[in-house]
Amino acid sequence: MARGAESWGDWAMVTVSLSGLSLAPIEPSDEDAIRQWYELRCAVGRADQPDDPPPCWVHQLGSFRHPWPGEVDTVWLAVIGGLVVGGCTLSLPMLENRQTAWGQILVAPEHRRRGLGRALLAHLQTEATRQGRTRLIGSVQQPLNPGAPDPAGKFAAACAAVPVLVETRRRLDVGSVDPAVLARLDAQARSQSRDYSLVQWVGATPQRWLDGVAYLTGRMSTDTPLDDLQWDAEVYDAARKQACEASWVARGLRMVTTAAVDNTGRLVAFTQIAGDATSRWFADQGDTIVAPEHRGHRLGTLIKVANLHLAQAQCPELRVIETCNADSNPYMVSINEAMGFRPHRRTGEWQLDL
Repeated sequence: MARGAESWGDWAMVTVSLSGLSLAPIEPSDEDAIRQWYELRCAVGRADQPDDPPPCWVHQLGSFRHPWPGEVDTVWLAVIGGLVVGGCTLSLPMLENRQTAWGQILVAPEHRRRGLGRALLAHLQTEATRQGRTRLIGSVQQPLNPGAPDPAGKFAAACAAVPVLVETRRRLDVGSVDPAVLARLDAQARSQSRDYSLVQWVGATPQRWLDGVAYLTGRMSTDTPLDDLQWDAEVYDAARKQACEASWVARGLRMVTTAAVDNTGRLVAFTQIAGDATSRWFADQGDTIVAPEHRGHRLGTLIKVANLHLAQAQCPELRVIETCNADSNPYMVSINEAMGFRPHRRTGEWQLDL
């Protein structure tokens, strides 16, 4: 369920119904347009999530120049009177889930409540339908408190979308983590996982472990709770995983990984933390998964604690790690809570049938 960019040449200039609004796709060679999209994202971030790190320019430029394997992603700038007032993206999975499209809508803070969001959504609906997709899915950032203002959720509901997956984003204040708590978690996990050893690496996965990591990455689309989200199983092999990681590295991502290996030498679990090239104080907790037949040995806790130590050693500036879990995934939530992750905001996946 990843995002990337692949093909850009088939999209013509589009004019939508809002008076004076034009939409044009961004070409990967057009650095000025990419910069305008980046600045729009920065403005939206400052207005909506001011405590988030700003978007990374290295990552942003890389997303256009180093496309995500198996996905076609198009970005449009919305312009009125020569000014960028918003934009949207459409991501089309091309290997699995060919009936689904992912959409994102951004409206500049000073141009909101003028119908731009609905115009951009109408454009995405038209393009997704033209590409043979039957549903459009988007992520909506929402407040923790159900009674707090929720303009994004209200917009999605007013457009006839329905929530299909409820997730909570949690943050770990790395500096406030109690070493004694981590030591206790580590000791408890090791007492139940004596038949396993740990391997760690920085950057792309070594060739020796690619098959195991690829297999478990595919299981992320089947083993993690998806609630009512309609999503087909993804199949990864070593080549596909390697291509994905090459795209990450080309976008400046700093990755650290810890994996568990059983007594036969098979990789049976892994977890990853990744950070952008610029905001070195912030990182995202990526995939964490244990092969089904090896669950019940607290391997999830074992690898996550070890990977936190690795991330700290590799990046002493690291202060915050963010993770996101479905509310219907109590096992992983309990591990994160025990480590010190605390709720920050909610994320909803909303689906619109086309």
